[in-house]
Amino acid sequence: MDEPSPIIANFGGNVRFQPKHFYAPKAESEVLDILNRHALGKIRVVGAGHSWSDAIVSDDVLIDLSQLNSVHVERDAEGNAWATVGSGCTIQHALDELARQANVTLPALGLITEQTIAGAISTGTHGSGRHSLSHYMAEIRVAAYDVRTGQAAIFAWSAGPQLRAARCALGCMGVVLSVKFRCASQYTIDETIGQYATLDEILSVEGEHPLQQFFLIPHAWTLYAQHRKPLPPEQTSRSWHAGLYRLYWLLFIDVGLHLTIKLLAAWVASPSLVRFFYRWVLPWMVWKPSGVVDRSDRILVMEHELFRHLEIEIFVPASRVREAAHFVQDVLSVFDGQETSPTLSEALKSPGMLERLQSLRGTFTHHYPITFRKVLADDTLISMTADASEPWYAISFITYVEPRDAFFELASFLAESMAALFGARPHWGKYFPLESVHVAGLYPNLAEFRELCRQVDPKGVFRSAFVNRVMGEDSV
Repeated sequence: MDEPSPIIANFGGNVRFQPKHFYAPKAESEVLDILNRHALGKIRVVGAGHSWSDAIVSDDVLIDLSQLNSVHVERDAEGNAWATVGSGCTIQHALDELARQANVTLPALGLITEQTIAGAISTGTHGSGRHSLSHYMAEIRVAAYDVRTGQAAIFAWSAGPQLRAARCALGCMGVVLSVKFRCASQYTIDETIGQYATLDEILSVEGEHPLQQFFLIPHAWTLYAQHRKPLPPEQTSRSWHAGLYRLYWLLFIDVGLHLTIKLLAAWVASPSLVRFFYRWVLPWMVWKPSGVVDRSDRILVMEHELFRHLEIEIFVPASRVREAAHFVQDVLSVFDGQETSPTLSEALKSPGMLERLQSLRGTFTHHYPITFRKVLADDTLISMTADASEPWYAISFITYVEPRDAFFELASFLAESMAALFGARPHWGKYFPLESVHVAGLYPNLAEFRELCRQVDPKGVFRSAFVNRVMGEDSV
């Protein structure tokens, strides 16, 4: 049924719009009816809204797939568990059902469990140390248009270029109905937290802790690492203090740290207190335990949705991560009011961005730890690590301050300068300031992706203003 159109707002509050038509179908047949009814219109899909990009915005038709949330697990002749999951299923619901039905879990897991499966794969959501979730999709079923009849039909792709395109398609390959993937056996993770002065110290132990992530602390410029290694499936026992550690993390990090950041950066709005906090107070808040063992779906996630924020995440090749980390520190220092270093000045000459940075000096004091997560190369066409010959690192920047104009200037500068210097790619599902002129040279398979989209959407029904902006007016 065509329901009264609500005003749609995303989690971060930076995207707000009202579509002309709003639907919440309960069955796949209803999705086909919607597509046929609006075959000359523009259609987008909304998941949980836990994204900061404009990808979901539609002035015409918006489809909410939250009622297509089934989870079905079956085992093949070799005993492998395969899950077929409805596109509107949240990550948390999928985790719960996989554990209940077969004691298995997702092959990759990001920080946030409120996202829907379709939203997560459509934008390349990832964790640390593995491929993005998109990479693991063995089959994707979508509702799109049959080019021979012009009518909506269901397509199932389990191989070939169509699958590679649909694994991360920003909604351009049709409406995702369900996905199928091979589950991972339920497993535990051993986590140790350490503090370091240099990035090399952390990278040197990456082989022993393949799922680790680490944080560059602004103004103190020290690093903390969550060293994580998966344990064999037969090792299921939790540490005696795992529950205490999770309680500490909830109270002191998920709540306490974020409340403190909100207080100092947003409510009191004191850059000097932000600097003081990171240099002198934070080290006393961080518990650095050794060998905490807990189940993967407990230790890999955070309650990151408790406080509204905005994020940009920028991917760089692993071979350039040291340069990128130094570059980030130097740029944030200039935004905080320091002089531009000779090294940074020299780096910004080639892309012609030195004067722009100098004009922005002292306009923004960054107030959140910068997160680094390693992501393996994806077998996709346009996810952030698509067509890569090496892993990439996702570098995350978050703000809790509103209004966000100063942060938007920082985010745009970082995205454009790092794209020019490191071939960096921003996360599709987070704040995305680049235009098509920047994007064109970052994705070698973009032309192939565009052609595949035209095959299932010759009239551009799934094309949006966001897609036109980042891929070109006649991109797909």
